[in-house]
Amino acid sequence: MMMMLTCRELAEQADAFLDEETSLTQRLQFRLHMSMCNGCARFIGQMRVTRSLITAEARSLKAGQDDKTVDTCIDSILAAFNDGKQSGV
Repeated sequence: MMMMLTCRELAEQADAFLDEETSLTQRLQFRLHMSMCNGCARFIGQMRVTRSLITAEARSLKAGQDDKTVDTCIDSILAAFNDGKQSGV
């Protein structure tokens, strides 16, 4: 019988879930929990957005396409996050 994850367990294992380092059973536990817990579903969504923004900025800086300062990078990440928040992401 599959046990439901607690919110704390989900948060502690979120990186492994997002990195696809979990078993089928663990992924099912995550999906079951998120289907019944809007807070955790939002948390995972926010983590996905944050990771994608940081990855995009890091690739941009690494490729030398941008001479942005750290403050400018942070400002653009926060602006993109707020845009996603306003659109319900």
